[in-house]
Amino acid sequence: MMTREPDDRQSWPEPSPATAARKRRNRLDPAARRRIGQNLRALYAEVLSQPLPERFETLLADLAASLEPEEPSR
Repeated sequence: MMTREPDDRQSWPEPSPATAARKRRNRLDPAARRRIGQNLRALYAEVLSQPLPERFETLLADLAASLEPEEPSR
Protein backbone atom coordinates (compact mmCIF):
# COMPACT_ATOMS: atom_id res chain seq x y z
CA MET A 1 0.00 0.00 0.00
CA MET A 2 1.26 3.45 -0.86
CA THR A 3 1.74 6.00 1.83
CA ARG A 4 1.47 9.64 1.02
CA GLU A 5 3.88 12.26 2.23
CA PRO A 6 2.65 15.88 2.36
CA ASP A 7 4.82 16.85 -0.63
CA ASP A 8 4.16 13.66 -2.58
CA ARG A 9 2.84 14.54 -6.06
CA GLN A 10 2.04 10.95 -7.09
CA SER A 11 -1.58 10.01 -7.60
CA TRP A 12 -3.31 7.61 -5.25
CA PRO A 13 -3.60 3.98 -6.40
CA GLU A 14 -6.92 2.70 -7.68
CA PRO A 15 -9.24 1.31 -4.98
CA SER A 16 -8.92 -2.41 -4.38
CA PRO A 17 -11.54 -4.77 -5.84
CA ALA A 18 -12.82 -5.37 -2.30
CA THR A 19 -13.39 -1.64 -1.78
CA ALA A 20 -15.20 -1.35 -5.10
CA ALA A 21 -17.36 -4.38 -4.25
CA ARG A 22 -18.23 -2.90 -0.86
CA LYS A 23 -19.36 0.33 -2.50
CA ARG A 24 -21.54 -1.59 -4.96
CA ARG A 25 -23.00 -3.67 -2.12
CA ASN A 26 -24.01 -0.53 -0.24
CA ARG A 27 -26.18 0.51 -3.18
CA LEU A 28 -28.82 -2.17 -2.49
CA ASP A 29 -31.98 -0.76 -1.05
CA PRO A 30 -33.50 -2.39 2.06
CA ALA A 31 -36.29 -4.10 0.10
CA ALA A 32 -33.76 -5.78 -2.21
CA ARG A 33 -31.67 -6.90 0.76
CA ARG A 34 -34.79 -8.31 2.43
CA ARG A 35 -35.76 -10.27 -0.71
CA ILE A 36 -32.24 -11.67 -1.04
CA GLY A 37 -32.25 -12.71 2.62
CA GLN A 38 -35.65 -14.40 2.31
CA ASN A 39 -34.55 -16.28 -0.82
CA LEU A 40 -31.31 -17.44 0.80
CA ARG A 41 -33.14 -18.63 3.94
CA ALA A 42 -35.62 -20.58 1.77
CA LEU A 43 -32.78 -22.06 -0.28
CA TYR A 44 -30.78 -23.24 2.73
CA ALA A 45 -33.68 -24.23 5.04
CA GLU A 46 -33.59 -27.83 3.85
CA VAL A 47 -29.82 -28.07 4.23
CA LEU A 48 -29.98 -26.67 7.78
CA SER A 49 -32.61 -29.23 8.80
CA GLN A 50 -30.47 -32.20 7.71
CA PRO A 51 -28.41 -34.05 10.32
CA LEU A 52 -24.65 -33.62 10.37
CA PRO A 53 -22.72 -36.30 8.54
CA GLU A 54 -21.20 -38.91 10.88
CA ARG A 55 -17.68 -37.76 9.98
CA PHE A 56 -18.44 -34.22 11.19
CA GLU A 57 -19.99 -35.51 14.40
CA THR A 58 -16.83 -37.55 15.05
CA LEU A 59 -14.60 -34.56 14.36
CA LEU A 60 -16.68 -32.33 16.65
CA ALA A 61 -16.61 -34.94 19.43
CA ASP A 62 -12.81 -35.23 19.08
CA LEU A 63 -12.45 -31.45 19.21
CA ALA A 64 -14.68 -31.19 22.29
CA ALA A 65 -12.68 -33.93 24.03
CA SER A 66 -9.40 -32.15 23.26
CA LEU A 67 -10.73 -28.89 24.74
CA GLU A 68 -11.89 -30.43 28.03
CA PRO A 69 -9.50 -29.74 30.89
CA GLU A 70 -7.53 -32.76 31.97
CA GLU A 71 -7.97 -34.15 35.48
CA PRO A 72 -4.97 -33.20 37.61
CA SER A 73 -2.77 -36.17 38.42
CA ARG A 74 -2.13 -36.96 42.07
